[in-house]
Amino acid sequence: MRFAGNAEKKRLLAEIAASIAWSSTRHGDAFSLLACDDKLHQELCSPPSHRRGQAQELHRQLLQAEIRPQAGSTALPRAVEQIRASRSLVFLVSDFHLDASLLKQTLNSYSAHDVVPVVLWDSSEYRDLPDWGWARVRDLEGGGERSLFLRAGLKREIAQSYLARQEELKTLCRQYGARAPFFVEDKFDAGLLTRHLLEAS
Repeated sequence: MRFAGNAEKKRLLAEIAASIAWSSTRHGDAFSLLACDDKLHQELCSPPSHRRGQAQELHRQLLQAEIRPQAGSTALPRAVEQIRASRSLVFLVSDFHLDASLLKQTLNSYSAHDVVPVVLWDSSEYRDLPDWGWARVRDLEGGGERSLFLRAGLKREIAQSYLARQEELKTLCRQYGARAPFFVEDKFDAGLLTRHLLEAS
C-alpha cells in the first residue's frame, strides 16, 4: 500500500474512506473505520458514528498516516472482532497482494458480513512497464519487492499474472460469500462504486 506510481494508494484509500463515510452519514447509517497492517492501529480507527464532518476528518487523518515499510497485513482477519456481531456492510480495502493462506483466512473471517472487496492497483505496477530496462516490481507470490531487468516477454508475463490474479480474486470472493471485487486503478470514481453495488445487490 506504500506504492506510488500513476497514483498514490494512500491517497486513493483516503478518498474511498471519505466517500463511503459521507454517503453513510447522508443516508442515516453509522460509519466506522478500522485500519491495520500487522496490528490494529487504534489511532486511525473510529467507532460507529452518524456524526457529520467525519468524512473530512478521516480523509485528513489517512493522508497524514505513515505506512510502515515492510509492514504486512496479518491483522486483517482479527480486525473483524471489532465489528458488531450483526450483519454489516464491510468495505475491505487493500491492494490484496496477500499470500493465498492469508487471503482465504481474511475472506473467511468476514463471511458473516456483506463484504465488498475494494482492490487498489496501479497501472504502473504491471501495465505501464518499460519494454526494456530495470524496474522495481512486487512479487505476488512472496509479497516482497525486487528489481528485475525487463524484456518484452517478461513484461507480458507480469501483465498476465495480474489478469490471472484478478480472476483468482473473483473466484475466491464467490467461494467465501463476498461480493465481486471492485477494482480501483489509478483513480477512484464514486459513481462507479455505486453502480457496482447496485448491480451486485
